[in-house]
Amino acid sequence: MSGLKIVVFLGSTREGRQGEQVAKTITEMLKAKGHEVEIFDPLTLGGDGHVHQPLQFYKDLTKAPEWQRNANQKVVDAQGYVVVTCEYNCQLPPGLTSTMDQFPPASYRHKPCSIISYSMGPFGGVRAAALARPFLSEFGMITTPTSCTIPQIQDKFSEGKCTEDRVTKNMDKVVAELTWYGTAIAEKTKADGVPTPAPELY
Repeated sequence: MSGLKIVVFLGSTREGRQGEQVAKTITEMLKAKGHEVEIFDPLTLGGDGHVHQPLQFYKDLTKAPEWQRNANQKVVDAQGYVVVTCEYNCQLPPGLTSTMDQFPPASYRHKPCSIISYSMGPFGGVRAAALARPFLSEFGMITTPTSCTIPQIQDKFSEGKCTEDRVTKNMDKVVAELTWYGTAIAEKTKADGVPTPAPELY
């Protein structure tokens, strides 16, 4: 089949954030494999970055903000996702959870998601990466086996390019697994549908 539609979720909102270059790098790597990619940036997606009313809680969806409805349709149409997360206080960052919580689990269900975590310290956001798996599972997503952790991120990129072979190789694995799972699930869904359809919105 042709390339997949993929949404990359950027988790950080703070000034001087390092995750933006990670999101751009993985986006270019995915596009090089023929995929159509869009970055969901909590600073520019819409609203004010907070969840005031998740889409599924509107009894009349026409009352939801247009940006929220349009973004949800992109989540629905996507065949795979990548989460680019930093780590705040040993937790997932609120910019990531708030962005993803805008949309119902039904929009994500039965689709793969890869995890890339990073930090300016020596551990690469591994605690956030570990917490991301149950968080994503609650949406009905399947997390891919390989995650990419990037310690001392401030030393790993230059002019938008990754400068460390280990990180590049792990990002290549992320791309390969997301492509494999996304293609397999998309083809099976096209042939037979999904095993347990998600509840419809109001």
